[in-house]
Amino acid sequence: MIQKAINILRVRWPEVMLVVGLHVAMALLVEDVVAATEGMDASSAAPPFWASFLLGMGMILCGILWQMIYLGFLKTAAVSEGEPKQPMQLLRTGRPYFWRILLFQMMLGFAVMLLNAVFLNVLGGLIWQGRSIEQLPVWFAQVCALGGMLIVLKPMLLVPACVIVYDISAFVAFGQMRFYRLGQIGGIFKAIIIGFGIIALSVLPSVLLGIEGPWRYISSGLYSAAISLVLLALAMMAVLWVQQQFEVEMAEASEEESCV
Repeated sequence: MIQKAINILRVRWPEVMLVVGLHVAMALLVEDVVAATEGMDASSAAPPFWASFLLGMGMILCGILWQMIYLGFLKTAAVSEGEPKQPMQLLRTGRPYFWRILLFQMMLGFAVMLLNAVFLNVLGGLIWQGRSIEQLPVWFAQVCALGGMLIVLKPMLLVPACVIVYDISAFVAFGQMRFYRLGQIGGIFKAIIIGFGIIALSVLPSVLLGIEGPWRYISSGLYSAAISLVLLALAMMAVLWVQQQFEVEMAEASEEESCV
């Protein structure tokens, strides 16, 4: 399954660049907005309401468009594999699945944030005693984020895959997930080890170059690109495997009907 996913990524590299590029751009924009907000003091002039509103709505819209394109890429990879698609095709294909999976994605994101906070407080308190979370190194927060993602990796991969392939709701897919194991996906654990190793290495620029000035864009960009590409590859492996299971079930059902 690893080689099949790599072949699709290689053939459809312009779409991969679109998905990863949009994710990196949004991550850097959010970082800039958060940094600007934290840097404002009481004497600073607050931006006009309409500017803040338009910025917020723009970020939400970009996030929705990116998620639709991402889901559309996974769906077309499942049914068309290496056949290239245009961005509008990806958008139209992924739109129905976005609304089905939105609430689940929000809950999953909250769970990852909660796990990250636990890791930061517990491990950060053990290693850097007396420091607040805000004073912990950025690279340490990035490493802790990997721990949170690993814990929820099964639902993160299999629930969207089941929604896309079986055309069901996210919560039905969550219940169906108990019938699957990640180990059933050929080579998934090898891909997870290699992929998360790549993400861990992408933290090095934050340690070596720091996070001040233009270096922040390089270090944060590499980290976001690594996460986006690795999770896209893992999600595609899950979708391809679930699609394979679905086709086997359809073939067995067809045989049973023909026998009757």
